[in-house]
Amino acid sequence: MTDELDLLREADPVSADTGPWRDRPLDARAELLLRRLPSRDQGRRTVRRALWSLEAVAAATILALALTVSGTGSSPAVAAPRPLVAHASRADVPLAEILRRARAAAEDSSERSRRGSHLRTWSLSMESGKDAVTLPQESLSRWNADGSGSLLEVAVDPRHPDRPVIADGTPPRAVHDGKVLRDEKYPAGINGANESYFEDPPAGAPELRAYLAIWSPGAERDPAELISAIESFLAVWTPGPRQRADIVTLLSRIEGLRPAGKVIDRLGREGQAFRFTPASAGMRKLIVLDPDDGSVLDVEETVTRDDPEYRLKAGDVMSYKAWVS
Repeated sequence: MTDELDLLREADPVSADTGPWRDRPLDARAELLLRRLPSRDQGRRTVRRALWSLEAVAAATILALALTVSGTGSSPAVAAPRPLVAHASRADVPLAEILRRARAAAEDSSERSRRGSHLRTWSLSMESGKDAVTLPQESLSRWNADGSGSLLEVAVDPRHPDRPVIADGTPPRAVHDGKVLRDEKYPAGINGANESYFEDPPAGAPELRAYLAIWSPGAERDPAELISAIESFLAVWTPGPRQRADIVTLLSRIEGLRPAGKVIDRLGREGQAFRFTPASAGMRKLIVLDPDDGSVLDVEETVTRDDPEYRLKAGDVMSYKAWVS
């Protein structure tokens, strides 16, 4: 465990001997990940990637808890949302049919993928012996052909996590019940804050998988890593019809991805849900697709077993992503 703690210190540029983060404990999700570390020959790369993600979550957590959201006084974030409920029926659209529709849409369209995304997220902040709280956030990024663009991130009123906060437009603007965390403008040539997936995505499912694996090497062999890589990609790009079809193709090849039924997501959209439970991960993914064109609408992560230390029960939502457009 000493090596892993050394990695934590290396990966965290603000936790040195100065600053408010000094000697802070690991957050709960970091603890969960460290308990389930892979073997040493994979560990260093995986820990670094996981902790970079966790650092962003932790930073958003501290900011959101400290914010006074417009119109809400100083109320803290409320309890985590209930998990989405899928209802299986004879009217369900099989994944193979969604794939057929996605491919048909790709054949009839010349639309290309667009760099930028509009994303709603929920994540848990956990402290030992206390109830977890949910921290909703919304982000909108838009990029131009010359590399210029904008990024807007807003903390959402936790009592109304499904209420729209950012209105897309030129320029994008924040609306009611939100606290702006970041409002950045990038000049031509900078190509934005993201350092991953900066090249245009290729056409073809094998090519897309190889493209994802550049930034998430495990995506070539590990279904859970592949799903996580798709989530990361969709946080940077809004895929065109061809890439949507390629994503559904990759999902259709994942052994263990099971149909769960129809679901109404937190933005009021009807989708077709598919469930994936990685071996011994302690988490379960629910992936919600638009049955008409294969767009990924949502990815929800839930706990599969009780964790009394953090007052988590099997089925509790750990995180949730909803792509607005």
